[in-house]
Amino acid sequence: MPFLDWVKSLFSQPVARPKISDTKAAEPTQQEKQTAVNRLDELATTAILGEIGGRKPQEGNRAASWWGGNFLGAQDEDVPVCSQSGRTMHPVLQIRVDELPEIPPAFEGFAVINIWMDLQSSTFWGAENGNGFLVRTYTDIYNLVPLGVGYRESSELPTFPIFWRETISEQPSWEDMADELPTNVAQASADDWFFKSKYSSDRYYELRNKYPVKVGGWPTWIQGADWPTDAQFFFQVDSTDKGKMFLGDAGSFYIFKTVDSWVIRGDCY
Repeated sequence: MPFLDWVKSLFSQPVARPKISDTKAAEPTQQEKQTAVNRLDELATTAILGEIGGRKPQEGNRAASWWGGNFLGAQDEDVPVCSQSGRTMHPVLQIRVDELPEIPPAFEGFAVINIWMDLQSSTFWGAENGNGFLVRTYTDIYNLVPLGVGYRESSELPTFPIFWRETISEQPSWEDMADELPTNVAQASADDWFFKSKYSSDRYYELRNKYPVKVGGWPTWIQGADWPTDAQFFFQVDSTDKGKMFLGDAGSFYIFKTVDSWVIRGDCY
């Protein structure tokens, strides 16, 4: 598809680990090392991993977490249309918050969160809400009604329930933490305290392939950090064969909440 070729063209070379300064740093003191470890502990946070499908769905139950359809919406809402292309958006991910095994603080007050996308868009790799994608949130589930395609009513994406399988403690990427470290620690060659910390896992790629939906935690950047201004990370979706979503070369998209809107970012290998 042209969209996929366009996405791949954006990313050609991996981003190297950033350097804070060209000035040669001294060997970090034990106190500086401990400061770095303490800060890592402070920044580690809970990530909840979701599997697309995995057991027989309750096809008529839209009041659940879904992939590819079977969404709910408010009685006065229509299926959204992309503000730029004019194309009808497709339901991608519905999260029923009280199904999560642990509710991140940022999700408190939400009952349902929906993500719609213009699947042919080439703009939502750095777009505001309504342009290429749309996030809708609801504080109450009881007055919601069916909206959009139901179970297996569209060939655009398969329809699967989402099951929340694992909860892990996740640390930030190096780029998201390096500027908060003592300079001598950030520039030291000894970095096992970070890359082999108690939060790192040999199961990273296994988990990413098995559970392509992540709520909370940190964005697992591929090409380097690209945070929107004054935004809070909410969730991530990775490329998935089962879900038939191919984001460039094994890419991901990340949804952030700003003070008054939502923003999307994306990258790939």
